[in-house]
Amino acid sequence: MGLKVQDVRPNSQNANTNLSLLQNPRLSAGGFVKVEAFAKINLFLDVLGKRADGYHDIFSVMQTVDMCDDLTISLSEENSFFCNDSAVPMGDQNLVLKAVNALTKRYNLEEKFKIELTKRIPMGAGLAGGSSDCAATLLGINELLGQRIPRDELLEVGKSLGADVPFCMTGGTAITEGIGERITPLSPHPPCYIVIACPGIFVSTADMFSRLGDMGNLKKRKNFLHAYENGNLHDMAASFYNIFTSVTTALHPEILDIIEAFRSADALGAQMSGTGSAVFAYFYDEKTAKKALTIKNTFLCKPCERTV
Repeated sequence: MGLKVQDVRPNSQNANTNLSLLQNPRLSAGGFVKVEAFAKINLFLDVLGKRADGYHDIFSVMQTVDMCDDLTISLSEENSFFCNDSAVPMGDQNLVLKAVNALTKRYNLEEKFKIELTKRIPMGAGLAGGSSDCAATLLGINELLGQRIPRDELLEVGKSLGADVPFCMTGGTAITEGIGERITPLSPHPPCYIVIACPGIFVSTADMFSRLGDMGNLKKRKNFLHAYENGNLHDMAASFYNIFTSVTTALHPEILDIIEAFRSADALGAQMSGTGSAVFAYFYDEKTAKKALTIKNTFLCKPCERTV
């Protein structure tokens, strides 16, 4: 799973814990959960065509990386949300608040929640930071309430809130299809080091979709999956593909400069994530990866698998 839930409710490790309290903790219990919400990158991203409902069918291989936001969720007298980053929207566009509202409405929850978000994943960069925070909120609230909501129902709620949310609730390495709701887990990712560059360019996902031309590249898809199934890191990195790279870089050519800078730094391969603007690069060893940190606004991380 892409979200690490740390249960810090009172006596949560005690075999004699009051089970009714765990199933429905009250304000007097002082219970809370801490959740890590991990970023994702798209190792492979293709768009197959536009659907009758206006959405697009995608084929993507997504990977969780160990760059994360932190959320603390506790019971409170009223719903409240705090964040260390003033750039995070506080209104109807906030996916954390949308998650709280969706659960409250669907399950008639009487409980109120205080949510504190420590933001580290850059926003608007194609790393699914907002979607991961949303997924963390859904999973964290359900954990706080003693797993009251079945997981398949929780995934349905996530699907209604964003295309990347179901994957962020699952994590690891997976194929995502449809509009992102069909998830097929893959075998564990081979060990490597990943450097992510975030140039601070905001990219409109809707705008990039509207600019797409030809869609669907079956040959590239087969090549990547063959390399992944063989666990061949070199061939995997050489097969990275993102249909949006040419579209986004036509407007923001500095993204291409970052890709070339990674390649010059002996990366196995480099590619843009999502519709941009973040770029990731793969390296066999930490020493070589750290040399690439001289590129502006870079972060060193590793692939991570399900954690719960």
